[in-house]
Amino acid sequence: MRNVLLPMILLMIVVSSVFANVSLASENAKLVVENGYARESIPGTSISSAYMTIKNLSAKNIRLIGAASAVSDRIEIHQHTMSDGLMRMRQRDYVEISAQNSTVFQPSGFHLMIFDLKQPLKAKENIIITLSFDDQSSINVNYTVQGLKQKKHEHH
Repeated sequence: MRNVLLPMILLMIVVSSVFANVSLASENAKLVVENGYARESIPGTSISSAYMTIKNLSAKNIRLIGAASAVSDRIEIHQHTMSDGLMRMRQRDYVEISAQNSTVFQPSGFHLMIFDLKQPLKAKENIIITLSFDDQSSINVNYTVQGLKQKKHEHH
């Protein structure tokens, strides 16, 4: 009996861990991150910024509360705002993404500031940034680094 019991217990552990991973994956499907890109770092500086659109497909509001990456030990959530005719950038503790809605991180708005880069970011590279949310979930997002020089559109 013992010889049969041990393999059955092991099988139950494996099956339950597989199903736990499936539910975790479907739990993370409530958030979708699209159009992620980071800016190439300006020569002589050790900062960059990252942008994206976060879609909240769930029925509850969720907050982006942090970000982390191997490229830097310090990533902050920031927002540009207009005040008295001046553009100001301020750190935010979080950004709320409303239920069944999306929030765009873009230049002159919400964005991630990447400080103290371990090495310069170069165009066409990819970096991974882990986004952390107030419900204890996190998502690893692939960001393509865009060059400083954008192609000019020709008008015909």
